[in-house]
Amino acid sequence: MTLIRVGLGLLVSCFWLVFPVSAQKQEMMNTQVKAVTVFLNRAQVTNTGRTSVEPGVTELVLEGLPAQLDEHSVQVNPTGSVTLLSVRYERNFLQNATKPRELQRLEDSLQSYNGRIRTLTDQREVLEKEEALLQANQNLGGSQTGLTAARLKEVADYYRTRLLAIRKEIQAVDLQLVFLRERQDQFNNQVNQTRQNQKANNRVIVAVQAQSRAQVGLEVTYLVLNAGWEPIYDLRASGNQGPVQLQYKANVRQNTGVNWDNVQLTLATTNPAEGAQKPDLFPQQLGIVQPKSISDMLQGRAAGVQVSRSKRDDSRELGEVAVTGYAVEEKPMAAASASISEFTKAVVTTLAAEFKIGIPFSVPSDGKPHTVDIQQHSLTTSYAHTVVPKLDPTAFLVAYLTNWENLKLLPGEANVFLAGTFTGKSFLNPEQTRDTLTLSLGRDQNVVVQRERLKDYQKRSTLGSNIKEQFGYEISLRNTKAQPVTITLEDQIPMSTTSEIELEDVDLNGGKLDKDSGKVTWQVSVKPNETVKRTLRYVVKYPKNKQVSGL
Repeated sequence: MTLIRVGLGLLVSCFWLVFPVSAQKQEMMNTQVKAVTVFLNRAQVTNTGRTSVEPGVTELVLEGLPAQLDEHSVQVNPTGSVTLLSVRYERNFLQNATKPRELQRLEDSLQSYNGRIRTLTDQREVLEKEEALLQANQNLGGSQTGLTAARLKEVADYYRTRLLAIRKEIQAVDLQLVFLRERQDQFNNQVNQTRQNQKANNRVIVAVQAQSRAQVGLEVTYLVLNAGWEPIYDLRASGNQGPVQLQYKANVRQNTGVNWDNVQLTLATTNPAEGAQKPDLFPQQLGIVQPKSISDMLQGRAAGVQVSRSKRDDSRELGEVAVTGYAVEEKPMAAASASISEFTKAVVTTLAAEFKIGIPFSVPSDGKPHTVDIQQHSLTTSYAHTVVPKLDPTAFLVAYLTNWENLKLLPGEANVFLAGTFTGKSFLNPEQTRDTLTLSLGRDQNVVVQRERLKDYQKRSTLGSNIKEQFGYEISLRNTKAQPVTITLEDQIPMSTTSEIELEDVDLNGGKLDKDSGKVTWQVSVKPNETVKRTLRYVVKYPKNKQVSGL
């Protein structure tokens, strides 16, 4: 027995020599947000801090980190005479027990409103039950024999008086409930906002080992989810000549629970939320589609209409968007003052572009957009007018922007200014494959446009089993400006989808036809106070026993 005890003791001693007890020494370490790289969705945050450690193993506890932190993204880079042993991420549930005074006050008020609403709701329910009871028993008096007229009147008066009183009380309760529920919603929203803005309380614990007392610095990098940025542009044009001035800006948002105060801000055009895994192709199988019943076809058609409406409502033509109205008076463009954009450096990385803001920038944790200037560019521009009188009898001033490919632009909303006046919003689409960006600046009322049906070209005749119908239009363009204008005039001829319908005698009057779309385009130069006309003629032949759509 003695030998067994001695052997077990030696075995335990050897175990502790090989597997030492984990360090119990912990020190709190304060860190500050030093740099942030904001992606289109999410952000990479870098905290830095310094402290001193004693010889041995020390666990440095970094608290106050965001709750929406991707723990797999945590990276630690220590400096000093220490060895990094381990890094772990923890949620500090104990700190949640302490609520800020403001949050506690809001929750108490919300609880008070909840209680008052519950009391009034119970009161209303009791009144409704009393009303139902009176209505159920109002015939009792009439069913009893020997009831005098005076007694009957007394019963009727009671029912009338009490029912009116009940209705009045219910009305008063309903009015109070409306007010209290509005206040309840307001306090609910405020409580939720305050909870979101609470200082984050998660932590990273870094174990380091030192041979002697040493100074240690830590750089901790991690990814947070509730942050991002979106591009926004200001486009300023003179309207006649000269380049378009493009101001590239970003709306930065974050609601991480930690304010970014005077940080080194970088904006990246990548989106980590999209993932890095490339897609794989799977076999594409072909089969015979079984014919559908009439009811299935009707349901499918209704669904298709709904989808098409949804796409039409949600989509935006990224390259060309019309802007309504602008001032005719042209104002000289004042020189811009210095802005953050002058200190921004664009860096092309392997997969995207980054904009390093040269001045420290602050973004509070409030979920609201905070605008930062990225860059300013002067784009080579040519101006022209475009008119589509079939759809809108107004000429639009259009700017054609070139030399933009290397500006690292993203699709985004643009505020358009013409001659110093805000004319509306447009949308900039740098993802198009053309080398020229088209920007619609607004309507030019100084170009008068008219499209009329030619009266002498409206004949409809029958030839054998077919009908021939003539269509002719005259388009007039008048320039009331003091300088000549170049106008792109657009119209169209119909496109046949069946061999039974044919187009004949097409006269484009010098226009250029796109055979795939049926669009006809003229480039017209109009001198001051000059009127220029273009005509479009064609004949549609179709079977006389058929009805044609689209005419």
